[in-house]
Amino acid sequence: MRAVIEQNPDIKITLLTRKAFQPLFANIERLSFIEPDLKEKHKNIFGLFKLFKEINKNNNIHSVIDLHDVIRSKILRNFYFFKGVKTYKINKGRAEKKKLINSKNKQKQQLKTSIERYAEVFVKANIKVDLEKQSSLIKSEKQDNWIGIAPFALHKQKTYPLDKMKKLIQLLDNENYKIHIFGGGKKEKEFAERIEKTGKNVVSLIGKFKLSQEIEMISKMQVMITMDSANMHLAALTDVKIISIWGGTHPFAGFSAFAPSDRNFIIQKELDCRPCSVFGNKECPSNDLACMDISPEEIKKTIEAIIQKH
Repeated sequence: MRAVIEQNPDIKITLLTRKAFQPLFANIERLSFIEPDLKEKHKNIFGLFKLFKEINKNNNIHSVIDLHDVIRSKILRNFYFFKGVKTYKINKGRAEKKKLINSKNKQKQQLKTSIERYAEVFVKANIKVDLEKQSSLIKSEKQDNWIGIAPFALHKQKTYPLDKMKKLIQLLDNENYKIHIFGGGKKEKEFAERIEKTGKNVVSLIGKFKLSQEIEMISKMQVMITMDSANMHLAALTDVKIISIWGGTHPFAGFSAFAPSDRNFIIQKELDCRPCSVFGNKECPSNDLACMDISPEEIKKTIEAIIQKH
């Protein structure tokens, strides 16, 4: 969004998104928000038509850019199509991703990143966007030996086993690194607070900050360790070095951190069965999560190499 706005000074964008995500777009000029109520007021086709009318009452929409292409956005997009407004949709590459996870004949190759796919939609709408022109990142002075760890992901296949994560934290704690645990949710908070009590240099940040403040904290870390998760993408908004640990999913699907290679480090085991899922929401075919057979010592070695180098 920032790149589009900066490179097209004559346009304004109205972004339809949940309130919780709006801090991600802070301080972008000519960008305003519409917050849908998808649980009540706008929850079905009649509610979406009501949303459509509300949008048109207060905004002069010239083009609709659908970056989601799911049932709700398709319905809303079609309302505009029948109104005579030009609409453009993302190509998610679903067929390519299906081939990537095919258990019998995998076609392993790097697919376009989601952000490249977003940019393509704007180009279709004759709005220029050059991703090589990096928009400004959130930067802070790095604190010596501060390490951020986001141990959790939405699905088991994307989560480094917690017993191994606990050992990794202990190894780093013994070396006097200052460990900051990020994440969310009640169970995750309980895990982080247990580790905090047993560690001498471990701090749980779960539930203590607003999203914008959490991103600012991430920017202070020397290294941020994440899964294939939202925290990886939050870290990519800053200039922090990112180490992401991958299990059943794979960067080839296009969901890796959108960051240059000098601060985007990936730890993964190359197995014939990987990836078995695009989003990590399928059970492990062999029921052993061999893809997560990565030792805490190996991850610690990678962390220390990055810190020493930079």
